[in-house]
Amino acid sequence: MKTKIIFLLVGLLFWNCKQKSGTEKSKEVEILKEQKAIVLVPPSMIELCSFADISLSNKSDINQYLDFKQIDANQSVSAIDMNSAIALYKKMMKREKATSLPIFEIKNTDNVILLIQGVGFGGPIWAKVLVNRNSLEIKNIAFEHFAETDGYGAAMTQSPFVNEFIGTKINLDKNTFALQKNMEKRIDDGVMVDGISGATMTSEAAIEMVNEGLKKYKGYLRP
Repeated sequence: MKTKIIFLLVGLLFWNCKQKSGTEKSKEVEILKEQKAIVLVPPSMIELCSFADISLSNKSDINQYLDFKQIDANQSVSAIDMNSAIALYKKMMKREKATSLPIFEIKNTDNVILLIQGVGFGGPIWAKVLVNRNSLEIKNIAFEHFAETDGYGAAMTQSPFVNEFIGTKINLDKNTFALQKNMEKRIDDGVMVDGISGATMTSEAAIEMVNEGLKKYKGYLRP
């Protein structure tokens, strides 16, 4: 009788350990699934979001904040994933002309981040533009460059030049901006922008980039 009881207790103990082991394994599997589901947000994406006043960390769920799209040379718009959008963004930092442009739609708003590229005095220039899709107003813009001259063309990144673009409504049919020169303004010249002192070529290149770059999104902004 005692032997049967001992065997019964050992059996129960073994069964309990087996059940516990199975439960722990299930928990481990769930944890691994959760870890795999977390897609780390790259620094370039965090920087883009910061430009649009969106604060997030590298562990944030980016899909809660943005939708990603692209527009090609035929003005066809399609959905893409974050990595594809970032790859398109990085291509725009080079002299090579982009064939498809990334679109970063900010969820629960009418705002969208658009990327434009051009060629300045010292090499490639590009800019991030925050636009309201309904009003076509430029809410923010940030110019960047590869090798514009310090103290001259590099000033394109500074607020005195940048602020001249903010608040303007985009004209998708004509030039939105024109460089202010010692001449009488014509009706179709667009919004006059004071150039960067000592950097006329960079000023003209930046203005042309904004005018022509935003027109490339015409099929998206005016579907």
